[in-house]
Amino acid sequence: MDANLKGCFVYTSSASAVLPSPFAVSYASTKAFLSMFAISLAPEVKWLGIDVLAVHPFYDGPVKIGMMEAFRKLAVAPEDLPDIIFASIGRTIWKDVGGVALGFRMLEKVVDLNGLFSLAAPVMHLMPDFQQQLRAAREARGGGAS
Repeated sequence: MDANLKGCFVYTSSASAVLPSPFAVSYASTKAFLSMFAISLAPEVKWLGIDVLAVHPFYDGPVKIGMMEAFRKLAVAPEDLPDIIFASIGRTIWKDVGGVALGFRMLEKVVDLNGLFSLAAPVMHLMPDFQQQLRAAREARGGGAS
């Protein structure tokens, strides 16, 4: 700042930051915090010549949640992300990258989160991912897979 140089903070968040993410509660909530932190910090440091960018990619990585397997074709390769980041610095604060992130954001704009939860909650316990986590939790407690 003393040399009057520009700078930037770049945070890698996630498309999970904008929608309820059953089966990834801790992950999604920390990403939501990080994204809101970035968008709140940006106006505070802009006058110092510091840009802030929160990037929301969806990587083609190891899938831990079965329902996410369908999104793999829309994933962003990690090697593509640096070019996207450098092209976005100073132009935007919140950058959705790839079809999944853009789709999640569009869904969030069209369907109220309360409405989305109301649709999902009654059937969530029937989903294979829920059943898999339930079995794992029971096995961890020594209760068997029943």
